[in-house]
Amino acid sequence: MPAGGRIRIFENSMSPAIFQPGQVIFREGDASQEAYRILRGRVEISIVADGKPVILAQLGEGDIFGEMAMVDERPRSASAQSIEVTECEVLTPENFNDLVLQRPEVLIPYMASFFERLRTANDRLRLEMRLRARAESQLGSASPGSPAPTAPVARVVAPVVVPSAPPSLELTRVAPPAPVVVPPGKPAAAVPAPVAPPPAGGYTSVVLTALTEHAKVRLPEAVVTIGKFPFRIGRKHDTPGKGATVFASNDLPIGDDKPYQISRNHCSIEREGDHFFVRDRGSSVGTVVNDKPIGLAEDTLTCDLQGGDNILLLGSDDSPFKFKVTLS
Repeated sequence: MPAGGRIRIFENSMSPAIFQPGQVIFREGDASQEAYRILRGRVEISIVADGKPVILAQLGEGDIFGEMAMVDERPRSASAQSIEVTECEVLTPENFNDLVLQRPEVLIPYMASFFERLRTANDRLRLEMRLRARAESQLGSASPGSPAPTAPVARVVAPVVVPSAPPSLELTRVAPPAPVVVPPGKPAAAVPAPVAPPPAGGYTSVVLTALTEHAKVRLPEAVVTIGKFPFRIGRKHDTPGKGATVFASNDLPIGDDKPYQISRNHCSIEREGDHFFVRDRGSSVGTVVNDKPIGLAEDTLTCDLQGGDNILLLGSDDSPFKFKVTLS
């Protein structure tokens, strides 16, 4: 058996590997380039921040991880460790090149993962550019050539910048900060109250429950227990072979009818350390968490979840897709 307890069986250009509970698959900073798809078991993705490990994802069957290393050829931006006995399909850059030419259909799960990352990166970049352009516009709003003001000029309050991990998998709960222009004579806006800290030992249960009959009949079960993060929610695609499978990657596909309230890739429930939050994934109509709209149109992509019950609305204010997300 190879060192580290890894078993490899070569078949169809890819090699399954079995990892034991607690076994490190790769570490942050490693130079390896393989991508992995989980066939069974669970894997935890984490980074080290302030000298402590911070969990970024807990992945399950069908999930892809490590794929960005094949693209950017940079050191691993996070560590991956098996939570239980886990079997993964291993894809090397050489495998990828061969399969593109010989069996491209095998790469559909990997392409879906690439597209998901691209959507997230694009949304964050667009939001950052919008916020920065707005701040610059406010700074330059004074007409050129006007006399120097005698009153105090507007000042720029620099945001607090928290050190982040490498850009391919950084902390994502808070949108990139932008300078805030404060009008003369006015105090800076109050900072939103922080989310209440999680209980000792963290939350051990996250469940989703439908609050309307319309939503209830479209769930696979009355109460959905969420055991992986990110947990992606989107519109169910009912027509096999008609596209969408590469562009939609969801853990909870929900049936909807025109005019759609739920987008193909609507939102996700994610975690960062002991904190849980909802991310809008570019929905068309919107996502609302505890009466707070999120999305590009709202200048924020995420909303933290509180301990206990949280209300999640997919779509417009009168959408029948209303759910409760309970952290306990």
